[in-house]
Amino acid sequence: MCGGVPELNPQDVGTPLPINPSVPAESYTYDYIIVGGGTAGCVLASRLSEDPSVSVLVIEQGPVADTWASRVPVISGDPYRSGTLASTWWALPMAQVERRSLEVMRGEALGGTSRINSLLYTRGMPGEYNRWKELGCEGWAYDDLEPYFVKSEDTLSHPASKFRGKKGPWQNRQFVNSPYKVMTNITAAVRGAGIGYADDLNDPSCPAAAIGPLDIIEDKSFHRASTYLAFLPPKLTQQRKSRLKICTNSIVMRLNIEQLTDSVLGQRLKAHGVHFESTNPRSAEFTYFAKARKEIILCAGALGSPQILMLSGIGPQEHLEEKGVPVLLDMPAVGSYLQDHVGVPLTYQVPQSDSLHQLQNNIFDAIKAGITYIFTGRGLLSSPFQNLTTLLPTRFLDDTSTLVVPDASELDASIPRNLPDLELMPLANNSTDADIPGKELFTLLPTLIRPRSEGTVRLATSNPRARPDVDLNFFQDPADYVPLRKGVRLALRIAEDVRRSQGRNPTFDDFIVPSDTSDEVIDQFIRKNLRDDYHYTSTCRMGPAGDTERPSVVDLELRVHGVKGLRVCDTSIFPEILGTHTMAAAVVVAEKCADMIKASHKASA
Repeated sequence: MCGGVPELNPQDVGTPLPINPSVPAESYTYDYIIVGGGTAGCVLASRLSEDPSVSVLVIEQGPVADTWASRVPVISGDPYRSGTLASTWWALPMAQVERRSLEVMRGEALGGTSRINSLLYTRGMPGEYNRWKELGCEGWAYDDLEPYFVKSEDTLSHPASKFRGKKGPWQNRQFVNSPYKVMTNITAAVRGAGIGYADDLNDPSCPAAAIGPLDIIEDKSFHRASTYLAFLPPKLTQQRKSRLKICTNSIVMRLNIEQLTDSVLGQRLKAHGVHFESTNPRSAEFTYFAKARKEIILCAGALGSPQILMLSGIGPQEHLEEKGVPVLLDMPAVGSYLQDHVGVPLTYQVPQSDSLHQLQNNIFDAIKAGITYIFTGRGLLSSPFQNLTTLLPTRFLDDTSTLVVPDASELDASIPRNLPDLELMPLANNSTDADIPGKELFTLLPTLIRPRSEGTVRLATSNPRARPDVDLNFFQDPADYVPLRKGVRLALRIAEDVRRSQGRNPTFDDFIVPSDTSDEVIDQFIRKNLRDDYHYTSTCRMGPAGDTERPSVVDLELRVHGVKGLRVCDTSIFPEILGTHTMAAAVVVAEKCADMIKASHKASA
């Protein structure tokens, strides 16, 4: 046995403040410090520590917590179970949606949200990244990023190809056949609405409107293939423990940033180190300091990275002054331009065999599922909540919710203007934000994937232990209602067609759905039932320096504008939200970031 990941404490990797000059600086100095060992942070740490001459420190707020339950796909994906690795808090009330507050969520453990999410490996369509290039992000078009998708991937269901990888550390597979029979009816109903079938939604030639099976991050043993297990598994971290230090259960208080005077460039800022403590305040007798010889990279996610920048004095000046944080650099884009997908669940009552809730409502089914998984790795506990999805541009839906496309070229998904704006997800569980005990439920979840509305992440206080204020700001732009209304009507049509296909005794009964299809009723239903999808992006967005029309935080190599030795590497750098689940893209950002870091220091050596 190699043992588990060697978890360290702040006192093992840093020096207490104030610094004792008799303590050798080398004992708390690392080439790279990665703040956040989440989805992207694990990838970056793995790639940077491939070089045996490099030292890397990872500071992660949560634990490793590599338990049996954390590897079981269905159990680990329940954010409300005892022992969950999900952390939740309330976002701010939204005035434009009847002052509703929604919970925001992220994974706090090594591997981050890849430890708790719905396991979906979706890259997005080429036009998503070509749109980034249109926005001035040269080097970030789909053709630039495809090699990184291939590099990280080991697909268990597809042959190797130009766009599918078989040699990477991160495994995924398809579940073409669902244990829930109603999925067959739903597939037929979607195709009956004029939407074609695609065998591989991650194929870059996939059209902008399609239904097809999803790739799921499960490995050969049918365990959740989080980025922790794929990129920083126990065996690898044990082998590299002399140069790769993983400090868990630790919270970063702020970055140490020095003001430098350059005879040519004048006053400049340089990220020098990190101040951090134990996450448990009762164990936080000291604040510790670690120094970065080369760079600090923030991988704390779209809610965490802007918070750390603002705590360090980089952000909107007026806001920092209001919170009592000394301002080092006025940067209004920090924490701004937050985007997320907006889902509206339509809920149906189904037979027990068509709902995951059979595991909650029938003890014998639960025991059977547990035994099956333990001995074979199969059964309901390995089956994803969702094994297929539908994507489409809603502008082509007619009054009967049938897709009518005048010319097939308008579904060329390499062209940004052709991209889908809606995902319709069939989910074999209750996807509302409230428990509904004793019912076998199924959800059709129309989701707006190209929102125009933007929110913010701001400091609640100058206390680093306080959760940031998150304003999701859904429907700040009322134009977002248009595609979502069409999505709700499409879901209603699909449900009706499913019932029709079931014959004289349909078993797909309305439970929580709009009372009619008028704009007014649907909009009210949207406001009452909407939920966030936990796909937070763009709060440290990427863009060319000096672009006043689209202010940004990092340049095209993810370096923070105006600060030497500091990068951001997570979904916060997305110039715009992608119309897809964001995990695979977060991994690609980290793969590319690792190569850029290696190249920059090789050039300066």
